[in-house]
Amino acid sequence: FHASIHMSGTLEPLEEYRDSIGLSEDTMLTAFPSPFPRDNRKVLFIGDVTTKYDDLNRDSKMISKIRNHISNVCNTFHKNTMVFFPSFDVLSMFLKDDLHENIEKKVYIEEQGMSQSELMNVVKSFKDSANQKKSNGSTLLSVIGGRISEGMDFPAEQLEIAIIVGIPYPKPTARQRGLQRYYELKFGKGWEYTVNAPTARKLLQSIGRLIRDEDDRGIAIILDKRATRFKQYITDLSESKNLLEDIQDFMIT
Repeated sequence: FHASIHMSGTLEPLEEYRDSIGLSEDTMLTAFPSPFPRDNRKVLFIGDVTTKYDDLNRDSKMISKIRNHISNVCNTFHKNTMVFFPSFDVLSMFLKDDLHENIEKKVYIEEQGMSQSELMNVVKSFKDSANQKKSNGSTLLSVIGGRISEGMDFPAEQLEIAIIVGIPYPKPTARQRGLQRYYELKFGKGWEYTVNAPTARKLLQSIGRLIRDEDDRGIAIILDKRATRFKQYITDLSESKNLLEDIQDFMIT
């Protein structure tokens, strides 16, 4: 092509995108602010929990603390709420800890291996629950990087609260380590390009389910103290010391 224009709401970090697909170094990189009102979105993180493997093994109460944060939000606010987990393995861990039994509203679950029609039935039921009279909302348990978090819209009341459990770092497989070594040799940025950038993109895509037009309002909560590493991509990120109170303040403004 003589020239091409690449546009997306989740291309950042732009340098990594440019280098990964082989664009030249003189490629023009430009980021524009969202045209939607800033006050319509709030992103919080909790600093007393993490899904880091070592911390989960060290603190036997970590799973319960995260579970309590999730159930408290779901049970306090009568809003459609989606809970994103970093993998099906982590989702299964919380199901074994009876997370769904602690949520006092209808709970839908994205299961591994679901057919497209089965998944769409779950999503439709979740969306429809927001339109029912006297509805207290529903909860959908899903995974980051899946069909829901990256490719579906939930406008208006169909989704108002998104909870992200942990940081969705890629698994340290042999392929991942080889890719990281290659990018380190080629660009000198192995970690940044194969771990940090994809993780930031997944977080942005999950948060992006909340706001699909200028009238949407929504709040995202990241349950992991490591969220501060992505402040450069999630510029409105702030720590919550009283989660339920902060959500309530946002809901009534």
